[in-house]
Amino acid sequence: MMEGQSDELGQASAWKKGGLRPIPVIIANEVSERIVSASVTANLIIYLTKKYHLGAASSAIIIFVYQAAANFLPVCGAIVSDALLGRYLMVTLTLFSCTTGTFMLFLTSLIPKLTPPDCGLSNQGCTSPTPLQLFVLCASLGFMSLGASGVRPCCLAFAEDQIAHWDVAQKDRALRGLFSWYYVSVGFAQIVAVTILVYFQDQVGWKVGFGISAAVMLSITLVNLAASPFYVKVKPQKSIWISLLQVVVVSVKNRHLVLPETDQSAQFHNASGSREFVPSEKMRFLNKACILSYHATSVSDGAGSTNSWNTCTVEQVENLKSALSVIPMWSAMIMTFLIQSSSFGVLQAATMDRRIGTKKFQLPAGSISIFEIITFTMWSGCYDRYIVPFLRRITGRQQVLTLKQRMGIGVFLSIASMVVASAVETYRREAAVRGGLQQDAKGTLEMSVLWLAPQYVIIGLAGAFSSIGQIEFYYAVLPKSMGSFVLALLFFGAGVASIIATLVVKAINMITGRNSMVPWLSNNLNEGHYDYYYFLLAVFGAIDLLYFIVCSYIFDERTQNMSLETSGDAKEMVEFQG
Repeated sequence: MMEGQSDELGQASAWKKGGLRPIPVIIANEVSERIVSASVTANLIIYLTKKYHLGAASSAIIIFVYQAAANFLPVCGAIVSDALLGRYLMVTLTLFSCTTGTFMLFLTSLIPKLTPPDCGLSNQGCTSPTPLQLFVLCASLGFMSLGASGVRPCCLAFAEDQIAHWDVAQKDRALRGLFSWYYVSVGFAQIVAVTILVYFQDQVGWKVGFGISAAVMLSITLVNLAASPFYVKVKPQKSIWISLLQVVVVSVKNRHLVLPETDQSAQFHNASGSREFVPSEKMRFLNKACILSYHATSVSDGAGSTNSWNTCTVEQVENLKSALSVIPMWSAMIMTFLIQSSSFGVLQAATMDRRIGTKKFQLPAGSISIFEIITFTMWSGCYDRYIVPFLRRITGRQQVLTLKQRMGIGVFLSIASMVVASAVETYRREAAVRGGLQQDAKGTLEMSVLWLAPQYVIIGLAGAFSSIGQIEFYYAVLPKSMGSFVLALLFFGAGVASIIATLVVKAINMITGRNSMVPWLSNNLNEGHYDYYYFLLAVFGAIDLLYFIVCSYIFDERTQNMSLETSGDAKEMVEFQG
């Protein structure tokens, strides 16, 4: 354990810091950010089309860019937190950022000059937003993205810090409870966001809906500051990200070194006090980062000091190899993120009959994703406890589905969701044409919004299989020291998917809107062909499924790293466990 961490944990015991007492506040930090982010994302396309008079495609691009930032920045936040600021300071600063963003968004609904004037009854003469109005809007979303950069990657790890000084048995019991409550809380946040807050935005007004979000963030920011004296604040230490970067830098610096034919005849740098590990043969050029060259301090017993920017340890090199080895599998899962975020279901729901059960209650269009969230939450909670034991009794096998198979099922279900979405949109558009509403973008069909439920249920199942399968897969094949890298892979994959989705939407409208043709993603859903768009995504998904199968076939899950232990004159090859 690092000296700074030991001092801090010793103070925790002395001053009664940490323990379970501050953990609810830490979890509430992320729950609040998730509630606000999910409520804004769920209904933002309605806000942009109605209040800013932007087209469906332009609105979708803004949302995709916002989602990309909210997923890319947590990767940067994790690096800054680990290496520079520490988790408490990172969480606190980004809570302030998220609060600033929500208040700016609230002001756009409160101050008339920050949005264009309302359109006429016929939707003619709508004024486009000014550069200042777009700047304030984008700045508010930017501050909210910065809020996600620290809150999402740090809160769970910060909660773990509070019980790091407990004994092993007590800590393990507490961690199991912590993880359960964390995932339940995040699921609860999503449900609250797309039901209660979206309902206020839709039925009471944007001022009230966004005002509640701003109040929630301000409250939790102040509560976090008030709880500060009770936190264990572990000082930043050497980051796994810096370690991986060092391997790349040293490999490039040592590119002219010639490796011996067999690594057993060379001497490699190992961490002080560890066994003499020999790097694996895969990606052998990276072994140049840990070979003891003439300018490095050479020691036979692993002791001594070397500059990490001149010579890396074997463990550092193998960590980078492990990270690079999962990249093909990671890239094969990007399409599932893209499909899960590319539905225009909110705009479709706005044109349909949203009465459920009674004529007085209407489901807000932005709440249509509740079917996805409930499905994801229920399946995730029931899978290990009920579904796996049931399948074991039927099949008679202990391992019912491998992690690769679960990920593959997620890819297949994402394709199925787009096929269903295409079929439903085809039926919805035909109903609009039959009802004489093809030119009426605001017309309401006598078609229940529940027609959209099946595609969202399938998307929820796809997410449960693919996202959770990915997390468990990465934890299974990567060294335990790379836990933060696992979540970063998920965030980064979602961010890449949002960027690709932006390019796809832009390209589709440019290609299909040539020669004065109505583009597929027209502002008027009844004139466009959103069904073609969904089917095209299904085709992309099918191609990705083939790519996933190839990656699964060639990926070797067995640990290839070997260590060389010297005992007298005998040398025994043993498996290297990262």
